[in-house]
Amino acid sequence: MNEKYSRRDIAIYKPNKNKTGGVAQFKISSNADCMFLECARQVGEIKSSNPYDWKNKITVKLGTPDICKLLAYLRLEKPGAALKLFHQSPDGTSKGIELKYQEYGGRPSYYLSVTHQKSKGGTPNKVGLPIGLDEVEYLFVGFRKALEMILHWD
Repeated sequence: MNEKYSRRDIAIYKPNKNKTGGVAQFKISSNADCMFLECARQVGEIKSSNPYDWKNKITVKLGTPDICKLLAYLRLEKPGAALKLFHQSPDGTSKGIELKYQEYGGRPSYYLSVTHQKSKGGTPNKVGLPIGLDEVEYLFVGFRKALEMILHWD
């Protein structure tokens, strides 16, 4: 990784009392050629030492086109349709990312949903979490910086 940058991950933690929350972490790869999204469902109490199911986390590799689509979607004012990204592996597994604009209590926000289907007809592993406008700004800045690193624009 370029010595000019120190590694900083974007992490959004959303635990709740019902144990239906989740976490999303966006990380630059060690050689700065892509970004990884790691998500895990909440399985424990908020105050527990490990409320997330990291053993069954979902990891999605995000390339330049994925990051650009996410950035473009975040720039839209009140997008009508959700952004859907789909990745299928040669072994038949698939991973999907859906980012959806919504209004909650009259305030704009987003909802991130990430799924991993290990086999046709199997039950998918799914993580979902709300994303507030402050976190959208965090993502926007992080995605732009990730593109600069990946494309070596320094």
